[in-house]
Amino acid sequence: MKKNLIFVTGFLGAPIEETARQLAEKNGWDFLSVDDEIQKTDGRSIMRICMMMGEHEYRNKEYETLQNIADSGRTGLVICCSDGILHDDMSRAIIMENELVIAGRDMTREQLWENASKLETSYHAFLHFGTEEERRKAFNDFYERQCQLFSSI
Repeated sequence: MKKNLIFVTGFLGAPIEETARQLAEKNGWDFLSVDDEIQKTDGRSIMRICMMMGEHEYRNKEYETLQNIADSGRTGLVICCSDGILHDDMSRAIIMENELVIAGRDMTREQLWENASKLETSYHAFLHFGTEEERRKAFNDFYERQCQLFSSI
């Protein structure tokens, strides 16, 4: 039996949350943000978790949250996920049992970079440190990894 869950992720700089909220409204479903759930249960911001514990701990918390959603039996949810969630095999397995939407597929690398470079609360350290050229190179590297991953799904 297919669950009535839609997971939304996408490219760094894509309107992931906006896409998820629009899908929820269109379907008459509830919206849920994995990051909001993590912050509620942990008490720290995502950026703080990543700064103090590292991205790996954040990925663990994403997986735990996804597992809790899957175990809850809730349906009729559109779930907003981070731009890196599919890089975790266990999280990807949960998501792939349901519907997946990738935000930003229709955007150019330049549009994504323009949006990403303005993010103040991103947990991606490479957006906050180094020269513009170094940040752009790190973004391009991440973009290429996302392209490879998303094209394999």
